[in-house]
Amino acid sequence: MAYWRPTDGFASMIRFGQDFIPTRLPELRGMPLTTYPRVGYDGQFYAQLAIRPDVTAADLQLALDNPRYRARRILLPCLAHVLGAGRPWLVVQAYALLNVAAWFLLAWWLHQRTADKGLAGTLCWGAVLLSLGALESVHLALSDLPATVLLVGAVTAMECGRNWLAALTFAAAGLTRETSALAVGMFASPLGARHQGYRTRLLLGALALLPLGAWLLFLACRLPAGDNGVQGNFDWPGAALARHLWLCATKISSGDAHLRHFFGPLAALGLGYQSLYLIWEARTDSSEWIRLALPFAILFWLLGDAVWEGYWAVARVCLPLSVAFYLHIPNDRRLPWRVLLTTLSLPHALYRFWPDFP
Repeated sequence: MAYWRPTDGFASMIRFGQDFIPTRLPELRGMPLTTYPRVGYDGQFYAQLAIRPDVTAADLQLALDNPRYRARRILLPCLAHVLGAGRPWLVVQAYALLNVAAWFLLAWWLHQRTADKGLAGTLCWGAVLLSLGALESVHLALSDLPATVLLVGAVTAMECGRNWLAALTFAAAGLTRETSALAVGMFASPLGARHQGYRTRLLLGALALLPLGAWLLFLACRLPAGDNGVQGNFDWPGAALARHLWLCATKISSGDAHLRHFFGPLAALGLGYQSLYLIWEARTDSSEWIRLALPFAILFWLLGDAVWEGYWAVARVCLPLSVAFYLHIPNDRRLPWRVLLTTLSLPHALYRFWPDFP
């Protein structure tokens, strides 16, 4: 799951970019780090936030490409800072491994959930854990998988009747990745029970959102505005998806055989099916899992070119949708075909996860 290198331990998973060497935190400048060409990837900013969690520090604001946007996702960096005892090298290692821990935690939880379903349960277990969204989050040390695991924990707590624990876990998910707030509808009353404890559920939802709201307000008051992180992320329903499919088709027809152009449409097909399936099920099923997944099922169609530029980013964003889908599909003769249809991009997911993938 993780890649150890003698020079920098697990830090190569974070993908520090060459273009950001001049603005790195002083704590990193003497540290041996695997550096990738050009800009690297987003994990490098969260790792530096973990080293210096003081979002108002001038050095940190210089090191982050978009301070207010990156600082929204504060929980994982703070956790890594604590686990690493504030020592930069240990903090970087801890941050790189948080996704690995989340992956194993999800694997254990899914096993508990699907152990009595035989082969069907094994298929769904593997489909989630080897999904492009889950593997990409681990591979690049991002926030998608840990946030999804926390959302799963929140729903599980609600199913067990521990609603206040669910609100606390949901709040943690929001501070891990702000898009988790989309799932706040899980606290709503189910269909046919709108007036049963609705005040308590409303209070739970408000409390679940309160920490994220307070943190965003603090950031708005203390950090420069900059880019809000949404430019190009959203579009009219299906517009960016259609452009993505057209681009892949033209690239393939012109002889560009890059794997992303072949597997991109297959991943879109699988995620689109998951989305439409759960939207259809939401007509008659108002369980917590449906209410968790429905916003992400709708979000899939609204994502813009900046996300579809690398279709694996769509899979990461929609990871809560995928988890709910595989837990919800019935164990009948169509299950293997549904799993096959929604995992057509699995070979590319495994290829990108390989340690030597550039």
